[in-house]
Amino acid sequence: MMKAWGNLRHKFFYFLKSAPEGLSPVIGSLLLLLIVFVLVGAVASSINLSEGRTNFQPPFAKITLESCEGGLYGVGPTAERARLEENQIVLIHEGGDPLPLDSISIRISGNGNSYQGIPGHGGSSLSGTLSILYLDLSPGGKNSTCYVVHNRDTLEDGSWDVGERLVLCGQDSAVGTVESSVKASVDGDDNTSDNYGFKAGTEITLMVIDRKGRNVLAERAAIVKLAE
Repeated sequence: MMKAWGNLRHKFFYFLKSAPEGLSPVIGSLLLLLIVFVLVGAVASSINLSEGRTNFQPPFAKITLESCEGGLYGVGPTAERARLEENQIVLIHEGGDPLPLDSISIRISGNGNSYQGIPGHGGSSLSGTLSILYLDLSPGGKNSTCYVVHNRDTLEDGSWDVGERLVLCGQDSAVGTVESSVKASVDGDDNTSDNYGFKAGTEITLMVIDRKGRNVLAERAAIVKLAE
């Protein structure tokens, strides 16, 4: 038994002594392969991260406010009055990415009014701090005789492209039983018909917002010019 143990121990020490010489080329090859795999993995991860950042980048667009005309509807001196459709804001996409109509919102605020009830069928005007929200820029939930007619070319392909104008009108809200995608509130009261008019001679502020990324793409201000 002791002799057998001695022979086994002798072989074990002989293996340890000779192993480095026999395994060196194998270990070297394995290390080289390991290094290659690590480098390939690092490059692949870098590419994936780069693509991921690109996919999540918010759109970029240069939006200018070309004109803003209007006046309070149905209240005040005659000089301040304008029909709902005469309250118009014209925006131009001057550069950058195409903006999908269904994912872009617009907020406008200033001094103006909206209507409670149905214009021409009873109701009254509310005047004060006016807040307007276009939930999106698609034709859904909007007045086809105003918003769609004014923006026919822009709406054609589903995106707001470079060089195209977007016209916002005080009568863009949907009529009848259709849920409007244009919302109007006066001094926080959103029980309105969602139509609007801004007071001539006062300032409005306007923000174009990417709803998916919740990013403000443009913020503009303008003085309301009395509609002629």
